This record gives sequence, structure tokens and C-alpha cells, in this order.
Amino acid sequence: MATPRRLLFASLLLVLLAGALGVGWRLTHPRVTPAPAASGPTDISRGGELTGSFRSDAVRYNRYVDGSAPGDLVALLTQATLVRVNRVTDQLEPWLAESWTRSADGLAYTLKLRSGIVFSDGVPLTSADVLFSFRALYDPKVKSVLANGVAVAGKPLVVEAPDPGTVVVRFPAQFAPGLRLIEAVPILPRHRLEAALNAGTFADAWGATTPLNELTGLGPFVLSEHVANQRMVFVRNPHYWRADAAGSRLPYLDTLTILIIPDQDTEALRMESGAIDLMVNGDIRPEDYATFKHDADQGRLRLIDVGVALDANLLWFNLSESAMADRRRPWLRQKAFRQAVSCAVDRQAIVNTVYLGEAVPIFGPISPGNHTWYSPSIPGCQHDVGKARTLLASVG
Repeated sequence: MATPRRLLFASLLLVLLAGALGVGWRLTHPRVTPAPAASGPTDISRGGELTGSFRSDAVRYNRYVDGSAPGDLVALLTQATLVRVNRVTDQLEPWLAESWTRSADGLAYTLKLRSGIVFSDGVPLTSADVLFSFRALYDPKVKSVLANGVAVAGKPLVVEAPDPGTVVVRFPAQFAPGLRLIEAVPILPRHRLEAALNAGTFADAWGATTPLNELTGLGPFVLSEHVANQRMVFVRNPHYWRADAAGSRLPYLDTLTILIIPDQDTEALRMESGAIDLMVNGDIRPEDYATFKHDADQGRLRLIDVGVALDANLLWFNLSESAMADRRRPWLRQKAFRQAVSCAVDRQAIVNTVYLGEAVPIFGPISPGNHTWYSPSIPGCQHDVGKARTLLASVG
């Protein structure tokens, strides 16, 4: 069971999937209640600790060169970006940058950094750190896993700093998503990593052997302990810049411990026994749902349905030029063939058998959980084997 120190009243959190991805779990409320209303939380208690599980371990702490899931988790907890996309509203929100304006031609954004922000070691954030971060991002010696995703028409963004509190981001061409493109770029401390970048060793910086007190970030937590393949322990960043609506500094938690549990059977047993408070991976297997639901009905844990996933499990055809040049698969070129496959797939059967009813059939890449871009009027072929045969016959 959860220890009395945890402010959970023995409640546990599970994220119930309705597709392939849970919206996520919040670190700002020790009681792990659903998200508060827009007016702000009213029953906050500071302190306490949570213990979560993750299925793989971090091998380094530099998100620029580590594209793994645990690397992303460490960055989420210890780093911060200029802007962020709210995963509930899908709206772009100010983060380290408090505001921005766009030029008339749509090619340049001028961002104002929040004043008074300092890294976890107490050193102030300035535009020089932003310039350094983008320099590292695009340095060919670094070979950053993020670089290709932060380019327009194959070209990098140009970042300038007219003063310590201002950053200008210039796009090489019109790009509709705009600043969403930089949401994945953590702003790193120049004072800690510039020497490594100048020496050509940035890709090896912040590796497994780096002393944890050298890791510095702008996120809500600081990594204080890491026992390989066992656990990572994060403690509150005393310099974290965010506060709640009442002005209370975030995060509320004192400690977040992540246990490394690769086996999902073991993870499920730990959850049932109360040895962990939440599953950070965010997904539970359909075969575990009935057991968890029973435990939730008995009051032993809390099962929270966060709605349809934003990302979907889907199948698509490779219509790239190289694939189309393969003359062994001429039928891929036929639209009727692709439509026939769509008609032949029994999506509802997959929902019922694989997801035990906890999923939603879709006919395109956009999930109905995406309230901004999903359209229910998109045409789709319901399961119809007869129509599939007719379509196949039409192309021989």
C-alpha cells in the first residue's frame, strides 16, 4: 500500500486508453485528482511524494541526442521550452517566452522572455541561452535527433537576440504551424554546456557518468538520484519559475520517484498492491482493464478515463517515389485498391476484441480526440466485404 507520507489517501492513478495514447498525468497536484477547472484548484496541499513506473531506463540526460522515451521523460521533468502546446486544448501557449508577435510576412516571430527566470543552479536565463541551444541543435557534429523536426523546407530556422530578454526566430519559408515547430526544443544552460559544444563533445555531454549536480535545467524537478535499471528520483526545483493562480510556487510535490519496471505483468501487480502510485507510460493493456476496473469499484485505486487518444494506431501505404518505382507492386498505385483494403478492415471487430471496447474506429490519421482538426464528415468505408471485392475487381 502507499505509505502514509504520500498525499494520496491510498488512491492510485491509472490512465485509461481509448486508443493508443493517454493525454497524460499531472505533476502539480499530490492528490492526483482530475484537472481543476479554469478558475484554479481550491484544495491544494503542498508536499508529499509520488512513485511512478516506467518501462525503460534513461542512459543519458541530453535530449538533443537522445530520442528515447526515458530521455523524453527526463527532459519533460527537468527542462523547459520557449512555448508549449496544451495537450488538452491543442492551443499554443507561452512558456519560457511570455509573449510573441509575428511579422507581416509571417516569416519572423519576436519572443519576449519572462523576466526573473533562473536555471536550477540559480543562474539567470537570457537570450544567449536560446542562441546557444539553437546553435547546438543545428551543429552538424552534434547530429541532434531534434534537428530534422525543426526545419522548414529542409532549412534551419535563424535565431537572433537583439537584447538579453528578446529572441527573434526567422523561418526560411511560410510555415502554417508557426512556433509549434520549436515546442520540442528544450532551452539548455550555455554556462554549463558551451565548452563541450566548442570542443566538439556536446553529443557526449550529460551522459550516464555525468555527476547529477552538473545537470541544470528550467523544469519543475531536478534529478537527485539515478540507480541504473532500478529508479530515478526527482526532487522539486527550488528555482522553478511557474506558480499557480494563487501565487503558490510549483510544483506542489516534494519528490517524484520513477521505478524502472520493464515487465508489464510486474508493473500491473505493483499497481494493484499499491507499490506504485501511477503508471507514467500512461497505457494499460486491455487484458488488465477488467482487473483494474474491479479494484477501482472497490475503492483500491482510481481509474480515470481521459478520453480518446490524440495519436492513433493506423495502417498506411507507402506511396513515396521509391516505393512507386518498385514495379512488383503496381496495385499500390490504384486508389480503388487502397479503398478496397479500407472497406475490408473490420474496425469495430478490432475495437471489440483487441481493445475490449475501449477504442473508437477512425477513417483517417486524425483522432476525434483532436478537437481542432478532426472532422466527423470525413468519408470512410464501413466494413463491407462485398464492396471491397467489387473495388478489387474494378482494377483487375
